[in-house]
Amino acid sequence: MLHSFLKKEENRGDQMKTKVIILGISSIIVLCGCTQQMNQPSLEKLGMISVIAVDYVDDDTMKMTAIMPQPAAEAMKHTQIFSIETDMIHKGIVEISAQADKTVTLRQLRVVMFSEEFAKKGKMEEVVEYLYKDTEVRSNTFVAVVKDSAEELLTREYPDKQNTSVYINNLFQPRMYTYFSPFTTVHEFVYDQTNPLLDAITPYVELKNGLINIEGIAAFKDGDLSYVFTQQEGKSIQILRGQNNLSVLAVTLDKDSSEKEKVVLEFIKSKARIKSNHDLASPKIKISLEFEGTLSEYDGEKDLANKTELASLEKEISKKIEDDVRGFLQKCQELSIDPVGLFESYRMQYKGDWPSDLTDQLLAKAEFEIVAKTEVLSTGTLK
Repeated sequence: MLHSFLKKEENRGDQMKTKVIILGISSIIVLCGCTQQMNQPSLEKLGMISVIAVDYVDDDTMKMTAIMPQPAAEAMKHTQIFSIETDMIHKGIVEISAQADKTVTLRQLRVVMFSEEFAKKGKMEEVVEYLYKDTEVRSNTFVAVVKDSAEELLTREYPDKQNTSVYINNLFQPRMYTYFSPFTTVHEFVYDQTNPLLDAITPYVELKNGLINIEGIAAFKDGDLSYVFTQQEGKSIQILRGQNNLSVLAVTLDKDSSEKEKVVLEFIKSKARIKSNHDLASPKIKISLEFEGTLSEYDGEKDLANKTELASLEKEISKKIEDDVRGFLQKCQELSIDPVGLFESYRMQYKGDWPSDLTDQLLAKAEFEIVAKTEVLSTGTLK
């Protein structure tokens, strides 16, 4: 009995010691957490870089321009601008922090723009990869190529825009009438660059009439900017990449040198199927395209209330789309650029690692069969 009693008391003592130890450890953790929180600067003391522009200086130096919103109501300007020359992004951020009156961070980075010269020199890939690996930078930060100076787009005044940062961020948000453009994030660019079946693309922007315009699609080959596709060619890219919704499709049908029909479709649903013969020696690809849309404008002689004439118009639109896509693919073959990923089915059947130059070889000798089908769902009050 006495032995059992002493044993119980001993166990109670051990339990009390354990509780005291746990309580002590918990107190230390709480105190450490408080200390860390005290060391973190408040939001009011942080400078949130929202947009960065990168320009080429020489092979070892780039010019980095950054803008930060000024949320204070008493601020004279809504945006702070900093510009420095550096050889590394992180080093540049440190130098900007030395100029700013706040601790600079990339947590709110929304857009990074590169000058065309910088992208052509093959420097863009390295910077984007750095941003991709930076834990502060969000993977859905957008990237783009600028025709001339990227710095000019950030430092220029936009009188009808209250805040340059908000203006540029909104510009790169996909909207109804900009579905044609492949708004490319840091994550998507890195993925495409490391994909042996695909060449990376980004929006190509230009300053026109005092505003930033998306003028085309910048296509990369082996890390270098290689070619800029037009907006119309950009639609072909999005269709073949599987874009299910297109905003507007404007088509001009040439009857002869003097007669033309103009058609505008809106609210388009599209579907693309790419099938292949899996023959590496003689690759053949069949592309089936389906479109459904509302006819919002028509300039021509057809009576669209007549089902026969409407069906004729649908066939003519389909033929025009086939010609446009075929012309786009021929240009891809000439440039040895595949921004679509045409040979994904070949890769699925291929055993072993996909050779880096096999995509180029297949693209050069591929034969394409393109079949499009267009259905006009409504013609409204058009005549």
